[in-house]
Amino acid sequence: MNESEPLTPENAKNMEDKMDQYMKASKDLTDVYTANMKMNSESADAFWNSLSYNDKCNAFHAVVSKIFEGEIKVKGSYRYVLYDIFKFGPDMYTRGMDCGFMALHNSIMNDEQFAEINKWMLE
Repeated sequence: MNESEPLTPENAKNMEDKMDQYMKASKDLTDVYTANMKMNSESADAFWNSLSYNDKCNAFHAVVSKIFEGEIKVKGSYRYVLYDIFKFGPDMYTRGMDCGFMALHNSIMNDEQFAEINKWMLE
């Protein structure tokens, strides 16, 4: 069994240095995530703006139909709708959160359904 080292000025300095490294890495990761989220949003907007009116109508119809199927007809989980209805891979999990799909998914449930699905968090 390892005992904790006594808090000495040297140990305190090492802990502070490690915390500084962690905070910098965390900030760097946040910056990359934010830049990626912005790039995805700009790319999606550019794609939407490049579509003809008819293509926008078809895209809207297709996406809403899939959301309706997964959320209303099947009452699937967030992952189920992404993976089984839309046929996306795990790479879309975070992107679905970034564009608001997870918030939309969670807002469709009533309080009882939300509590049942998220009971693991309450245990």
